[in-house]
Amino acid sequence: MSMDVRKILVPIDYSRDSHQALLWGASLAGKYGAHVLLLHVIPKAVEEVYPTGSPAWTTTPASYYEGMAPSSQRFGPQPVIIDLVEKARSELHDYADNHLKASVPLEVTIAVGKPAQEILRIARDESVDLIVMGTHGRTGLRHLLLGSVAEEVSRHAPCPVFTVRIGAEAAS
Repeated sequence: MSMDVRKILVPIDYSRDSHQALLWGASLAGKYGAHVLLLHVIPKAVEEVYPTGSPAWTTTPASYYEGMAPSSQRFGPQPVIIDLVEKARSELHDYADNHLKASVPLEVTIAVGKPAQEILRIARDESVDLIVMGTHGRTGLRHLLLGSVAEEVSRHAPCPVFTVRIGAEAAS
């Protein structure tokens, strides 16, 4: 049975585990002749700092936002988020340029929301064939309190999920 892998989604949170996932994803893309779709998710809470029409947003002087946007004037209903998305896109491009030695076709995308939900949405919308992602390997109380993005993605993904964990202790 032959695997037809054309598009590999690699979510990046800038952890060591996601860095390893990027290297694995690029290696697999090279072997399959696939292209890599890098994704960084900005948590939804960031977007809700100043929702459109909130008193803080409408009464804050424009000078407060100086330097946050390309111009000193407000633009659009949520200039802070637009600026964060563009900054995140630029940083993700730089990250890929600095850490990928292999030349594989690469696309970068930024989403705003809950990481697991956005990874699953992008996987469906982009018809990806494989997700390669890092996992922090939390267990016990930390797992209960923080949850696991990799676990949720693995359970609901429309395609195979390859997880990478570098912090694992050797079994005795």
